[in-house]
Amino acid sequence: MIFLGVVEVLGIRQLKDLFGDLQMNKQEIQNEAVELMKEHGRVILQWATGLGKSKAAIDILKHLFLEYISLETRQGTPFKVLLIVAETAHKKNWKEEFTKWKVEDYIWDKMVSVDTYASLKNHRHEHYDLIILDEGHHSNSDLRLDILEDITCDNVLVLSATLPTNTILELNRIFGKFVSFKVSMQQAIDWGILPKPKIYLIPLKLDNTYPNQVIIEERGKDILKRRVQCSMKDRWNYLKDKFHYPNLRLEIKCTEQQKYDWFDAKIEYWRNLFMRNRSTAIKNKWLQYGSQRKRYLGELKKSQAAYLLAKLAGKRYVCFCSSIEQANELGGENAIHSEKKKESLAIIDKFNNKEINSLYAVGMIQEGQNLTDIEAGVIIQLDGQERAFVQKSGRAMRADEPEIYIMYYKGTRDEEYLNKALEGIDPEYITVVNNLTEF
Repeated sequence: MIFLGVVEVLGIRQLKDLFGDLQMNKQEIQNEAVELMKEHGRVILQWATGLGKSKAAIDILKHLFLEYISLETRQGTPFKVLLIVAETAHKKNWKEEFTKWKVEDYIWDKMVSVDTYASLKNHRHEHYDLIILDEGHHSNSDLRLDILEDITCDNVLVLSATLPTNTILELNRIFGKFVSFKVSMQQAIDWGILPKPKIYLIPLKLDNTYPNQVIIEERGKDILKRRVQCSMKDRWNYLKDKFHYPNLRLEIKCTEQQKYDWFDAKIEYWRNLFMRNRSTAIKNKWLQYGSQRKRYLGELKKSQAAYLLAKLAGKRYVCFCSSIEQANELGGENAIHSEKKKESLAIIDKFNNKEINSLYAVGMIQEGQNLTDIEAGVIIQLDGQERAFVQKSGRAMRADEPEIYIMYYKGTRDEEYLNKALEGIDPEYITVVNNLTEF
């Protein structure tokens, strides 16, 4: 058994580098996943996109099946696998993977039950020889964890680009101690498995001169609301006067920076209130303003994004947008999102068949979808989840010379998220582009 620096026994010790600069190729990494399952029966694969998590899962299934049929005590008992995916559409992708890696049809048809996390309840009180939790971060809800406790199994495999610590701890509690095999994007690049990317950072600055934004503050009954327009400086004259303005819709004209600061103040207010009063309603308010701030920054990038995308004409790229509306505006017929799920699958097929060269998504293709021959990834929306960045950037990492374009606002949460996302990435791959005309 080989334990590398990318292998950790979760809940027991931190990542520990035992072999220094020892390298592995993709096949060796996949083989190691099988060895870990043979020894431990509880394995988490936290691998960068492009290392073959699906292939490793299939190799593990094949090994366990061959081991199973060799046991006389199991003769006549069916080999049972439960494969849980995030979306119904991902079932097709897994079927294609099984075909690609020459798994007999009868195994897929007779032995593998494929279902979504939303349908986990269908498997309560069942026993399986192997459970595969694809995009395992989706398992971490109270309801889903409760259902998993009612499912017994001999082996468990969890697949994810990155898995939050709280999810890992919950899975340890339910199934027993896991071994996590982690290979980061940078590690895969250093080993020559993934190509060296060109990461272009495009810093933007919030304007604090022109009042081209509007903030809405409201109180009272809708039918009686008095509409008032004012500047940022004058807003308190109306907000504090509840006697003359008991029912108010205040439209505050402000700059981009002022609106961002307003979001910041709202988030801080509701966060502090939640710390004093652990109310779910208050927490939802806090999170709501956080989401609105993130979306606000994303929407401000629309014109710059359109300019950049025009420069990328002729390349095959995926653009990750901040909202469904933005995806529709920038991508038109090439937009894919939750409001057009069935149509989106056909659009992805057109992309893979090279009938179109661009896709505009919100979150739908961060995970679970097979895309071919991508040359570039454009990230408009940044957030604090490492997994999201790994999945988005990983889409472009299968190209021979991958290009990743990231737009962010300086001095905002955007920049904080970006710095976190780029931790561990070699600076030699990063170029800062201060003017879009440089492309």
